[in-house]
Amino acid sequence: MAMSKPGPLLAWFYRAPSALYRARLGWILGGRFLMLTAVGRTSGIARRTVIEVVKREAAGASPAPPTLWVVASRGRRTDWWRNAVANPEVRVDWRSRRYAAEAVDLDAAARLDLLADYQRRHPRAAAMLGKAALGEAFTADPDDLRFLARDLRALRLDPKEA
Repeated sequence: MAMSKPGPLLAWFYRAPSALYRARLGWILGGRFLMLTAVGRTSGIARRTVIEVVKREAAGASPAPPTLWVVASRGRRTDWWRNAVANPEVRVDWRSRRYAAEAVDLDAAARLDLLADYQRRHPRAAAMLGKAALGEAFTADPDDLRFLARDLRALRLDPKEA
């Protein structure tokens, strides 16, 4: 089961990094976070949220922006995921870069691969994600990973050609 919506204090804490990105200081948070700007699916207003980057893939030796992957820990109830799926033309602020990207919704098999890779690279952070989503810590157990992949949602953010 996906995480519940955070309370007001925790929601404020989660939104605080957005101020850094708006001030063009997102680089302070390093490469582990990005700010995603997506058009609201019903309002049509630009919505911003800071999200953990769970995987990145450089575009070779070129200076092109990398492809980034993000996970929606509240599953289908995650507002930023719903907005990006409805309007896949998004803006990414990552480190000191800002670029247009296309949000691609991952299928269950791709989510499973992504979560398994994340668990191998960041076992402690993955355990926290599992605790938040499952209510208990998880390991690399295939059943736990399949359960998470079924419940969570993830996007691949492909940079657009300039």
